Amino acid sequence: MPFRPNSDGRRQTREDFIHPLLPEGTLRLPDGQRAAVLPGIFLPQLAADLFAPLGDHTRHALYKFGYEWALQDMVRISRQVADEFGGGADLDLWQMDAKFVLDRWWQPLHATGWGALTLDLSSLSRSFAFFELHHSAVAAHSPGATQPTCHLYAGLFAGALSFFERVERHAIEFQCAALGAPTCRFAVGPGPQMDEVESWRQQQVAPDDIRRRLA
Repeated sequence: MPFRPNSDGRRQTREDFIHPLLPEGTLRLPDGQRAAVLPGIFLPQLAADLFAPLGDHTRHALYKFGYEWALQDMVRISRQVADEFGGGADLDLWQMDAKFVLDRWWQPLHATGWGALTLDLSSLSRSFAFFELHHSAVAAHSPGATQPTCHLYAGLFAGALSFFERVERHAIEFQCAALGAPTCRFAVGPGPQMDEVESWRQQQVAPDDIRRRLA
């Protein structure tokens, strides 16, 4: 049975993860890495600026940014939980409960304005997972979009699950708040199946039907 540590249930805030060091004029994460606070418009503006040199490859570039970011985050989380729970080098992240690990990974992102995340891992034994994002920082600043916009998030979710499962996973956003939906929804799983999800989305299959077809 996977190891699942107890939680104290306390809602964590930005101050738990970002520490201002006034003498040097910087913001630091608990492990000493520098952090920055950016306006919400930064992400859609980044996508717009990338489009000039990259064109249609912009979506893939943002996805890869998120994917690599998540991998680096998960390396850090792996070290933290091993130290906190006394396992040292003998406690692997993969021995732990998947929901605990992914919730732990997302806590600082939630606290710092990246939105709330609901996980459905009931199909993880079949290599699928569903991520539902509330208050996407990208979708909130993308009025008038005609396609899903949260490519960076899709990369984040694919990278995190790939690290945990130790095999490459892909992610597709099949419902986006930028298109008027209440939340953004993502499927994460093997590449060929995610290609099918994207095909269904382009055929305008309803999000609930896409989910049922996979689950």
